[in-house]
Amino acid sequence: MVRIGNKVDGVKYTKRFASYVIIERKEDKKIAIATDGTYFLLGGGIENDETEIEALRREVIEESGYSIKNIEYFDKVTAWADGVKRGPLDVTATAYIAQFDEKVTEPIEETHKVLWVNPKEYVDKLFHEYQRYILEEYM
Repeated sequence: MVRIGNKVDGVKYTKRFASYVIIERKEDKKIAIATDGTYFLLGGGIENDETEIEALRREVIEESGYSIKNIEYFDKVTAWADGVKRGPLDVTATAYIAQFDEKVTEPIEETHKVLWVNPKEYVDKLFHEYQRYILEEYM
C-alpha cells in the first residue's frame, strides 16, 4: 500500500478511514467530482460501524443525491493529510469505481456541488494529494 505525504515530527495525527469513488460518464470520459470551492473525489469518512461500501453509499447520496451501482474495488492508499476542520489526519482511503444509479434525494450537503470534469484537467486541482494519486492511477 502506498503512503502519500510526509509526516511532520511532533504533530498529532488522528486516524481516519475513508471511501471514495470515481464515477466516469462513458460517453465523454468525464468524471464526477464534488466542489465546495475546492475539489474532491466523491466520498468521505467512515462513521461508527459502517463498512467501506456503506460509508461510500451514504457519502455519495449526501453529496450528490444519487445512489450508486456496479461498485468495484480500485485501490487503497494511506496518507498524512490536512483534515482542515479535523486537523492533521492519518488517512486510510479506499477507492472504488462505480456508476450513478437513481436520484433518491436532493443533496444533503448544500455547500457541495457535483461537477462533470475532464480528469486530466482536474487531477492537479484536487485538494488532497492522496486523491490526486488515486485519480492519476485511474487515468
